[in-house]
Amino acid sequence: MAQNKETALSEALKAAVQSMSKKKQTEMIAGNLYSSYPVFKQFKPLAIGIHEALAAALPQYDTQLIGRVLSNHCRKPRYLKSVARGGKRFALDGKPVGAVTEEEQAAAQRQCEQLEERARLAEQTAKPQAAAPAPAATPEADQA
Repeated sequence: MAQNKETALSEALKAAVQSMSKKKQTEMIAGNLYSSYPVFKQFKPLAIGIHEALAAALPQYDTQLIGRVLSNHCRKPRYLKSVARGGKRFALDGKPVGAVTEEEQAAAQRQCEQLEERARLAEQTAKPQAAAPAPAATPEADQA
């Protein structure tokens, strides 16, 4: 009997969540991950295949949206820097499971460099526009 109630409650929760917009769902998933799993908040390198553990831990959410949130997390500079440093990978419970390979470190380092280069270029293109003086009024225009 208790299992039927749990299943019905789980299904109702899933239906309620899925009636929300995709954006709202991804925000909820991200909030859930960062509040429930310290490995996300601490930006530790995640275990390979962690998306499967997340799908099992969060059945009320669409697995594609979980994947989107996970992908966004793994592209953040802080996460990339953590992977570039190397070391252990971590499961949802914070226990080490495996290690970052040299190839993964190198790839993360390249991504960090690309992000930094894009930021520099964006800053350089923004400065000339911000520093450009406004066109001065001509005396002839004032006299007309």
